[in-house]
Amino acid sequence: MKNAIKWSSIALAVAVGNGLLVSNVTAQESEGFIEGSSATLSNRTMNFNRDFRSSGAGQSKRDETATGFVLNFESGYSRGPIGLGFDTIAMLGIKLDSTSDDAGTGILPSTQGDTGPSNYSEIRGAVKANILNDTVLRYGVHLPENPVISYDDARLLPNHYSGYSVTNSTIDGLFVEAGRFDKRGDMNGTFENDSVSTWEDADKSTYLGGTYEFTDNLSASLYTSDIDDTWKRHFGGIGYSMDLAEGLTLSTDLAYYSTSDESGAGSNYDNDATSLAVTLGAGYHGFTLAAQRMDGDNGFEYDDGSIYVANSVQYLDFNAKDEKSYQARYDYDFEGLGIPGLTFMTRYIRGSDIDTTFEGVSRDTRWERDTNISYTMQAGMLEGVNVLWRNATIRQDAGIDGGDVDENRLIVSYTWDLL
Repeated sequence: MKNAIKWSSIALAVAVGNGLLVSNVTAQESEGFIEGSSATLSNRTMNFNRDFRSSGAGQSKRDETATGFVLNFESGYSRGPIGLGFDTIAMLGIKLDSTSDDAGTGILPSTQGDTGPSNYSEIRGAVKANILNDTVLRYGVHLPENPVISYDDARLLPNHYSGYSVTNSTIDGLFVEAGRFDKRGDMNGTFENDSVSTWEDADKSTYLGGTYEFTDNLSASLYTSDIDDTWKRHFGGIGYSMDLAEGLTLSTDLAYYSTSDESGAGSNYDNDATSLAVTLGAGYHGFTLAAQRMDGDNGFEYDDGSIYVANSVQYLDFNAKDEKSYQARYDYDFEGLGIPGLTFMTRYIRGSDIDTTFEGVSRDTRWERDTNISYTMQAGMLEGVNVLWRNATIRQDAGIDGGDVDENRLIVSYTWDLL
């Protein structure tokens, strides 16, 4: 799901890599094929309601409810200088409520006028090799999570890519990865597309990059990618945090994308995107200010979750041509009031200076307001169950990104550790 600050460079240095739901991003000392195995079963039940606030022609509302299961098995590695293993991910989505008038939320393989099947499922796998405990080779299903190619998990089940990758962590503090994908699966489907891009008919996507952690407080990321006959994209990011006083921290995240068009005369993806976010943490409180700017011949186009800028949030990305946007955000952890597990977030983002001629709209400003309330059960039979309510209000020109929208998502989730 999109967040106000979608990434932290410091966290990225430890956690990203291939972002595999089904495999560690870096090799660990082999515990053995069986001894190192793990398996989880995750469930997510979601009601997704999107009201387009429209009195004109077309669909005015989307509203569906479904439950999904993800079984995730990750083997250990066989012992020796080259350890072998495999991973499997199985996914099942079950329709609970959908009507022909309100279908098409993206949590089910449905469209307006067609509620689709009662369930959908798929199973994917990958083989992997651990070389000298610091390099992992992988072929098969991937859930990549880096700034230039990233899977999306904003609906019921995650989407995925297929291909091969390599990760390396030989140098202390440095994580490096590269990969090439030739297939892509949607969040609400059971098949793989031969095109890896939603914008053009692209056969392959290649990426290279990594993160270096200079200190516990400072890290930097550099990535480059090429989607065949679509675009070349480069990314640079810096994350820094510092302690101002006891219980008081300041963190900054700077992100920059440069995209050059490779699609020929039919399209133009040329864009430069920059964002800066500053967060002040004060005990159980968090205060964030962010600024973002789009430059170039087009807005910022992307596939799935690969938009690591500050103002990519629940609904909008504030990525129109020439758009400038600013965000104010507040977070609170109710553990400060003796209610552990309960958290609250609210934010407001306003965009301006949209190129109305290019976008074909009459209004050059828009805004989004989001509120999240999350509670994780702390004890009893429901311990570990998380309930999340996400609300978004969007006001913008009717000709861009769906116009005015009121959106609510109610999500209940839980994960069982099977191995």
